Amino acid sequence: MWRLDEKAKRKYAAAERFGLTEKLLQSGWAGLSAKDSGRIGGSLKAKRKPN
Repeated sequence: MWRLDEKAKRKYAAAERFGLTEKLLQSGWAGLSAKDSGRIGGSLKAKRKPN
């Protein structure tokens, strides 16, 4: 069983929120479009706690 770090868990959760889980499982992270990757990255940045 794979153990994911917190960052990876957040990335997969964001992909699930945007309905990209099936596409992600079929083609991996490299198979996502730039738009989809940007949506995931933007949501992660917005939810990040300030230092």
